[in-house]
Amino acid sequence: MTKHKYIRFLPAIALLAVLTTGCSKLNQVSTTSVAAAAMFKDTTSLKEALTGLYSTLEVQPYYGAYYPMLSDLNSDNGIAGGYNNTSLNEFGAYNVTSSNIFVQNTYVALYYTIATANAILAGDKGIPDTAAQTQQTIASANGQALAIRALAHFDLLRAFGYHWDTTSIYGIPVVTTPQTASDVVPRSTVAQTYTAIISDLRQAGSLLSGNASRNPNYINPAIINALLARVYLYKKDYVNAAAYATLVINDGAYSLLDQNNFPSIYTSRNSKESIFELPFNQQNQSGYNISTYARPNAASTEVLFIASQQLQTFFQNRPADQRINLLDYNSSNFQPNGRTLKYSSDISQKDNSAYVIRIPEMYLIRAEALGRSNGLADLNTVLTNRGMTALTSSDVPDDATYAQAIADENRAEFNFEGHRFFDLARTGQIAGVLGVPATNAVWPIPLVQLTATHGAVVQNPGY
Repeated sequence: MTKHKYIRFLPAIALLAVLTTGCSKLNQVSTTSVAAAAMFKDTTSLKEALTGLYSTLEVQPYYGAYYPMLSDLNSDNGIAGGYNNTSLNEFGAYNVTSSNIFVQNTYVALYYTIATANAILAGDKGIPDTAAQTQQTIASANGQALAIRALAHFDLLRAFGYHWDTTSIYGIPVVTTPQTASDVVPRSTVAQTYTAIISDLRQAGSLLSGNASRNPNYINPAIINALLARVYLYKKDYVNAAAYATLVINDGAYSLLDQNNFPSIYTSRNSKESIFELPFNQQNQSGYNISTYARPNAASTEVLFIASQQLQTFFQNRPADQRINLLDYNSSNFQPNGRTLKYSSDISQKDNSAYVIRIPEMYLIRAEALGRSNGLADLNTVLTNRGMTALTSSDVPDDATYAQAIADENRAEFNFEGHRFFDLARTGQIAGVLGVPATNAVWPIPLVQLTATHGAVVQNPGY
């Protein structure tokens, strides 16, 4: 596989530093790239570019493994393994620095996705054919590119911006046009960032409104609605969060698997729970297996992302919860810690999917958005399908107890799928749960980016 050509406003010297730091296990690679300033001459080249856009989501620093895994490591779910890697240990200690190689690679990878989407959105102007079928192909490509650009901007906001505070100036650089090497894009406010993300998603929804496909591997209207539900929840617009979650729940394409069958989510592809799932294969491998599995009798440090004792204790207090069976705390390689079993333990298979959005999230978004009086049924829908007993109103007598029940269910359902750190940040629990300053609720802007922009992109407080 060949390395991507990265975001245009990162100077070559800074890019070299990003790509040459760290051991080979941490290298950032991809299968396809898209020429940044290409003008497409026909729909064939446009479709090929769209394939390249999806591949940018699958690089190791993004949904190839590290973006979701680092979220769990930077929380009470995980501890660091990985050959005593300094950058990995910083995440495990909730003390990430601006020179951290994972931070640098993640930041670059996400902006490369955005740059690729922008190239597609700008490049289709070169297609001269005005036939209806051609225009439909262009509209579909644009809709997918807008949705993926929105996803990348939102994932950047979750990691590098004050996403929980719409009055904050600490949003992210919102890039909506192809950039030259000399271009500098300063940070938008959080409110402006949300406006750009939501605008892209709504426009994408309009362009793809006639798409009846629910293939979870490609952007479709249900994926867009699910992303909007998630974005609105983070924005604390609970009316819209509930409304868009309802659209997905009522779509008819998705259903929760019961307590006996839900483990098959992780041993099959595109289960009925999967709304957006990125597939991998033997030629295009993900990093989930290699970062969570050790050979029998090997040292636990082979594993980059280890399940914490705190997560075991959490599940021990939920004895009926069948999701404990997706964690291994018995192997001598890991004791007293454990590992997730959500990703294949067959070392010859490195094709584990990235589970970007699943239907339980929509029930939990609506449960949180509707509140204790109206949302309990949705919370119980997830609980009972995982072996738990339904809660009664007396079990959650006040809003604080109900909020904790929602937080616990998110932790139980999505551990090692990239939710926990962001959930703690958006609900203001970083200091209380992790015991670190509230400023650690966001990762630092990479030092190389601050240097490259000569201070036009400012650092987050506390770094």
